[in-house]
Amino acid sequence: MRIAEINDIASVATEIGAGLQARGHEVGYIHPRLFGAALPPALKPITAPIRAPDWLDMVYRLRKGSYDVAHIHYAYLGNLGWLARVPYILHCHGSDVRDRTILTRPLTRQALSHARYVFYATPDLRQFLSEARADAEFLPNPIDLERFSPSTPAGDARDVFLCSALTEIKGAATTLEACRLLAARRPDIRITAYAGGEFAPEFDKLPTVTLIAHQPRWKIPEIVNRHAVISGQVKVGAAGMAELEAMACGRPVITWFNHPGAYPEEPPFINASSAPVMADAIERLIDDSTARETAGAAGRAWIEKYHALDRIAARVEAVARAIVDGRPVPPAD
Repeated sequence: MRIAEINDIASVATEIGAGLQARGHEVGYIHPRLFGAALPPALKPITAPIRAPDWLDMVYRLRKGSYDVAHIHYAYLGNLGWLARVPYILHCHGSDVRDRTILTRPLTRQALSHARYVFYATPDLRQFLSEARADAEFLPNPIDLERFSPSTPAGDARDVFLCSALTEIKGAATTLEACRLLAARRPDIRITAYAGGEFAPEFDKLPTVTLIAHQPRWKIPEIVNRHAVISGQVKVGAAGMAELEAMACGRPVITWFNHPGAYPEEPPFINASSAPVMADAIERLIDDSTARETAGAAGRAWIEKYHALDRIAARVEAVARAIVDGRPVPPAD
């Protein structure tokens, strides 16, 4: 098959495209220019006149590319497939269905209704899709297990890395309180965090926290591997790519996962949704190298089982093949 991967959210399109190519398919990539993507949702409509030519170009490329099917990431962009008259799989990733605005709501509704099939990347998104697409399927994000792998044992490292943005949606207020508790009773525990998000100035005031700039993707495995414990979001209730990639590196990952039954086996996260529980978990793991090794190994094995690229690419392939052949989509394994 000839498949178009459109838009690359957290490198998911790139990873799946590589997996599809390894399975013998021809894959083309179409990336929007994302003018104004960093603007607040309320201000994004002002970029519409600038983005219109980009949309027309993408529709043209999709229509002229002789694609059998398109795999489109980010909900309202599904309209590209509808405009190009190319059958498409819509892949939802988070804010595209969680934070819809007065402008994007009808676009998203239309994109969902015309999609031949819908995937969503984290289990918390089902609630936002259940009305429009009750048939939507949770598809775990693929993890590059060669790039994200343990380069040093978790037992040999020492510090803590906060892998999520320091924002309200990621539970940064809870994480900040946990860091304050640790700074008071365990000033020897050093913490690294990205200098991004509205809570960053408060983290910067703590003597135990070092803020670093966001890093290119190729540097992330080295950053994760030089830390002993990784802490992610503690509010959304579902792990993102940062938490999953850290787990693939054989590190214990503290996060809040609140979707039992999303996987055949529950993920071996260290669950925490309050500051005292989070601080206690960090302290316990920092003081117990064997516990770090055990948790890290269990996490790596679980990622290999449920997030391996070939497993995810095979599911996309099966759905695409059914669409092209005009057959019902087979149930997931």
